[in-house]
Amino acid sequence: MSKTVLTLRTPDGEHRISCPRLSSLVMGSAPECEIMIEGTGVLPKHCTLYRTGDRTFQIVALYAAAQFSVNGVISGEVEVEVPFKFGIGGEVFDLDLATEEEAPIPEAMEEPLAGPRSSRRSYLLKPVALKPRPGQRVGEVILDGVPPAAEGAQMTPKPVARPTVKLEAAAETKPQPDEEESSSFLLSGLVVCGAMIAGIVYWPHHLDHLSASTSAATAEPVTAVATSVAVKVPDLPPQDSVRACQCLLRAGAPVLASHVLMPLAEAGNVEAMHQLALALRASGEFGDEVVFLLRQAVEGGSHDALRDFVRVVDDVDNPARYTESALQGLQLAVKLGEASAWMPLGERYEYGNGTQPDIKLALAAFEKAKAAGDRRADAKLSAQRGAMERAAAFVRSWNEVSVASLLDHVAAGQGMFFKLDHSPMEALLRQEEEMRARWPLRRISVAAGAKAEVETFDLIKVSQPFQFEVQRGARIARGTGVLACTVQRDQADVWRITDADDRIEIHELLPSEDQFLKAASLRALKPAFTHAEQMDEARLEILERMRGIEDTQDFKPALTVLLGVVCEFPQETFWKPFADTLCDRMARQLFAEGKWLDASWADPVHQFAERGSVSAMLLEGHLLAAGYGMPRDPARSTVLYQKAFEASQRRDARFYYAEALFQGHGLSEDVEKAGAFVLPFMSRSKHPLEAYLAAHLLWRKAETDPALWQQVYDTLSRVTDRHPPAKNLAGMVLLNHGQTTKERKTGFAAIQAAAEEGVVEAMKNLSNCYQEGIGCEKDFHLATLWKQKALVTSPPRRKHYTEFAE
Repeated sequence: MSKTVLTLRTPDGEHRISCPRLSSLVMGSAPECEIMIEGTGVLPKHCTLYRTGDRTFQIVALYAAAQFSVNGVISGEVEVEVPFKFGIGGEVFDLDLATEEEAPIPEAMEEPLAGPRSSRRSYLLKPVALKPRPGQRVGEVILDGVPPAAEGAQMTPKPVARPTVKLEAAAETKPQPDEEESSSFLLSGLVVCGAMIAGIVYWPHHLDHLSASTSAATAEPVTAVATSVAVKVPDLPPQDSVRACQCLLRAGAPVLASHVLMPLAEAGNVEAMHQLALALRASGEFGDEVVFLLRQAVEGGSHDALRDFVRVVDDVDNPARYTESALQGLQLAVKLGEASAWMPLGERYEYGNGTQPDIKLALAAFEKAKAAGDRRADAKLSAQRGAMERAAAFVRSWNEVSVASLLDHVAAGQGMFFKLDHSPMEALLRQEEEMRARWPLRRISVAAGAKAEVETFDLIKVSQPFQFEVQRGARIARGTGVLACTVQRDQADVWRITDADDRIEIHELLPSEDQFLKAASLRALKPAFTHAEQMDEARLEILERMRGIEDTQDFKPALTVLLGVVCEFPQETFWKPFADTLCDRMARQLFAEGKWLDASWADPVHQFAERGSVSAMLLEGHLLAAGYGMPRDPARSTVLYQKAFEASQRRDARFYYAEALFQGHGLSEDVEKAGAFVLPFMSRSKHPLEAYLAAHLLWRKAETDPALWQQVYDTLSRVTDRHPPAKNLAGMVLLNHGQTTKERKTGFAAIQAAAEEGVVEAMKNLSNCYQEGIGCEKDFHLATLWKQKALVTSPPRRKHYTEFAE
């Protein structure tokens, strides 16, 4: 029958090698390669040529650095149709297929080694030429070249057929002494291939008995070659057979290699067990026999099998990867000196796979793995460095003026933090601000001797020593301390402190110890102030809390500090101006918003009012009158206004008390008493609220004494440009009591201006003017328009007394 051969054409001639369909050829500079090429950049095993179809080859580089070209295109893996040009080692060859007659081949030899693949790169299918290394081919083996010919002589290699040559004929050729061992070994390996193929018949039988075979003595000999195969297999030494199977493994034929290795492994050959395990792993899915064989090889003394044993034990496909037996296998490997086992062993200790979790053992294993050069171990051990760096950075941040960096170091959901248990972040920030205000000059540095105790590789306890020198005025304190904190890695892979505490040891206190309050923590270390110094300190703290309060409108921190000062200094009154200022600001906010923003503010205001703050009394009166933060009680509101006026004789207190009397809030209207408070002091006032209230009281009197209308108008006219309601009221006086047409028109214009500025009462009055034609021509359309606008317009907000200045 005919067979297919691969032809390699060079300027020196044509060379042939058997290449049936679905076979493979290894090309490289090593003697065991089917096609041996010498040249710059040619690796010992450079690439493999797989014949995938009648006229197609798949060429695959065996290493990333192995380069070749097909039809001028450099690639690492390509499928191409013959003929084509193949470039390697600076030379270019023409490859094609041809046929020649050959004796019949047993069916077992025709089993496919790999499935066919479809062509993918049609643009490479072009004719091309290759220049092989001069040499003599015997079957699929390139032997060393014949002795060099004389200068000028031409050397033409002679093609030789594949291994249909009989062994006796091969023996007639006497190789040179330095070729004998290599030629016999390679030729014997070729013949063994036939025995391996025949052994397929007995493969299931070998698998059934392999796990039961624990020693060579109990294993029954198995015939490795089927009697139906007409191939004469020589008795090779086990070492040569194993070496031949290693070549098969590298050539991508693990199934064939396993057939020959099986009897040797059953006979107790340690290296055969090693190679058989690799062949089984490479030939299909992961099986228990892989680990079993490698462990037998390791226990049999094969040091070469150790690394492969570790690899298969930690293989992701190993179903027993995290069992106790896998742990014992890794322990055996490190005991025998295999460094690659330290990393997976450390992971077993870390997560408790096959044993109880033990971080100390895991750390020790990772240290060993790092010493062996495993970068994964360095990543694990870097957790300690990351946690200690975070603790050190936190200590250094105590020198900073701002406390904003605290958010970079501390976790949002922290635990016990310098005696504050699960406090909100604002409480932690306040604590840090107090420490900085208490010691404006600070020199705090990290000291050597930091320690990290790993609970998990995401949760580490750190002890960070530090040195400090803090100063306030003439007071200086020096010493050392230790920050004890827990550092945890968050989801963003950033280390944050979850709880912290410190212990300090004082070394020096200047000018004397009695000027300090001794403490075990840096944040508890305080100057021992005199009473006057304490009040000054309290003033500074209040001012600090009230800074920028107009912009933030967050009154709670200042209220808390003020209330604390009131409780600390019950006999002092230095805090009252601060409380009055704060309550006036809160009152303006109340009038501007028309609502009380935080009901919790009412209680501190009540306590300030009870302790004599006039502005707090007035603010509480406003809250009671409106029902914000406390039940509505107009009568008690008027009582508080009266109390505030009687306690201070302040103008704003007088105004709010008189207004309450005039409007009758919580009691019968008392115009006479209100007039007694207002008219002697407010009728000539330029304060809009006072003048407006005085005009109302004079209006009442003018209804019985028309001579007072002029005084009413004069009082209002002083403030009309600053208070639109006064402009409306002045317009009404001119419109109703003016003596001339010009005065009435001026009154109409004032009412119109007030209406346009949003005064609802002015809108209603303007509608009546257009309706009745008072001070203007009648205009029912405009009358209706202003009436509707008054219905949909909200009254202007009430202004606080302190919003105006005379």
